[in-house]
Amino acid sequence: MRKDINLGFFTNERTNKTLIYYPVAKNANSSAKLFLIEHLGLKNKFYFIEDEIPRYKHTKGIYDQYKGKMNLIDFLPPYSPFKKVDTDEKCCLVRDPIKRFISCYKNRILFHKDHNFLNHSLDMIIEKLENNMFENRHFLPQNYWLGKDLKYFSIVANTSNINNFVDGINNFFQKKINFPKLQTGGKEFQISLNLSQIKKLKKIYSDDYDLIGEIF
Repeated sequence: MRKDINLGFFTNERTNKTLIYYPVAKNANSSAKLFLIEHLGLKNKFYFIEDEIPRYKHTKGIYDQYKGKMNLIDFLPPYSPFKKVDTDEKCCLVRDPIKRFISCYKNRILFHKDHNFLNHSLDMIIEKLENNMFENRHFLPQNYWLGKDLKYFSIVANTSNINNFVDGINNFFQKKINFPKLQTGGKEFQISLNLSQIKKLKKIYSDDYDLIGEIF
């Protein structure tokens, strides 16, 4: 298998078919990247501690033990706005916007203690999002990375049921591998949204609901 990690672009040399994966923050992205890495036979060349140890506790000593390996976070291109490409297969994962927001809040705010949101309540963060202040990319709408039409993608699945994604990638690589499930830091926290917060979030992510609603 030939691959260009810098572009997120893959080629199956046996079939000469091409595939690109569009990463979306908080849409099982770390698990999806590890899934692709396993298909490439590169699992032993990467490490992942992002959600095992909170970011504010990361020290140089922690990284020293992984010398010679690449951080899973750096696999595939940096998050960038949607752009069409010419490949045989285009794949992505989508997620219910409110469930994604809750996951992001628990992971980036409560677990990692993101410095942009220190001492921020849920209402304070929602107010920022209402004013288009997306100070952490994990809160950006999914359509920022996926565009406005899911029909563009040949392989797409909801994170609540990833079978289409797994089958599509396995078929492309002509190899059956189980989808890994990386533990996400923050699952131990429990939060609930009131009706007012839910209403505001549905408005903030209305384009995402329109996007996902076309298929799910």
